[in-house]
Amino acid sequence: MYRFILFLITVFYISLSFGFEVRTGNHDTKFRVVLDKVGNFDILTVDNVLIVKVPDRCQPSKFSIDPKAIKDLEIYINEEKNSSLLYITLQDNASFKYFSLSNPNRLVIDITKAAITVKKDLEKQQKKMDNSDTNSEILYTILKNLENQTKNLNISSYDIEVPKNFSGKKRVIVIDPGHGGHDPGATANGLKEKDINLKVALKLKKYLEKDGRFVVYLTREDDTYVPLYDRTLIALEKKADLFISIHTNASENPNFSGTYVYTLNLKGATSKLAKMVEERENQTVLKVVKVSANPNVNKIIADMAISHTMTEGLNFAKFIEINAKNLLKDTEFKRIDSANFAVLKTPSIPAVLVETAFITNERDAKLLADDKFLDNFAKVLYKSIADYFFKYKNFVFDSRVNS
Repeated sequence: MYRFILFLITVFYISLSFGFEVRTGNHDTKFRVVLDKVGNFDILTVDNVLIVKVPDRCQPSKFSIDPKAIKDLEIYINEEKNSSLLYITLQDNASFKYFSLSNPNRLVIDITKAAITVKKDLEKQQKKMDNSDTNSEILYTILKNLENQTKNLNISSYDIEVPKNFSGKKRVIVIDPGHGGHDPGATANGLKEKDINLKVALKLKKYLEKDGRFVVYLTREDDTYVPLYDRTLIALEKKADLFISIHTNASENPNFSGTYVYTLNLKGATSKLAKMVEERENQTVLKVVKVSANPNVNKIIADMAISHTMTEGLNFAKFIEINAKNLLKDTEFKRIDSANFAVLKTPSIPAVLVETAFITNERDAKLLADDKFLDNFAKVLYKSIADYFFKYKNFVFDSRVNS
């Protein structure tokens, strides 16, 4: 009995020695984040988000944040790879520097406090809200015109646009074929979701590259498994202008059919079906620890990057809705829905998750096994991307920058 208790105590102390801890310190002009027991790490910055990748598991840590330096700090733990991602969202005017120390190993990140107030941030949000009304009117007009233009269009004979003498900025598109490797996704009617997703993604990549106005990356190009938050990291590393995750729907009810598009909603699913899809697609999500020093301040100072992801993700989804309704005659476009998808949390990058059709529905499954349908579906996604960037976003945002 004594030996057994001694063994449990030993195991307990050994378990405490694994992983690293996070602690913080508040100084007059800077806010310090220290990662104890960290020797190897990668640091990436995207806009005002500092991403730290550590090949080790983060231990539960008690610490606070200073809203004058950072808006938020999130820790994602990959249980399978025993690694962690830290997302530190800096205040708009904050800067940072980092250095590492040994004996013992630790990473030190110093963040200068920004001269920013809640009032200033609220003014910025109000200005953005004022612009949003104008944007909505422009979007409505463009979508209405697009609906009229596509009514008599045959998607099978639709030619990919190859603009002549294009000299503008190429848009970076990251396509995410859902699942892969040991994770087949949904399986039914002799089909595997991971295979269908990859086929559509490769076709879409081909059409975008033929256009010439896009630079395209895939989160996977073969039958490999990529963890969910690694997929979002690829979008951030490539500085994507759009992230589109391709999936195939499934339900215990074999009568469910049709195409759905999902956007990010941090509050969670807005319908029963969205909740079901959210739970299924988030099955391989990493464990997340979200730290907020002052929840009241966080409610007032919204994360503008995630707000942009959700707003523009929804705007892009509307282009898919118009094109799919008018051009995909074999399947019915059901609706745009939203849920809290881990893979769509791409700060400042518009993101959507597309569910092509139901693999569990006999009629939809025949479509998903038909290469012509998959090709037409990829064309619809291509056209939606081209329309979004060069009929709407290019007009709304670039004209204001140049004005």
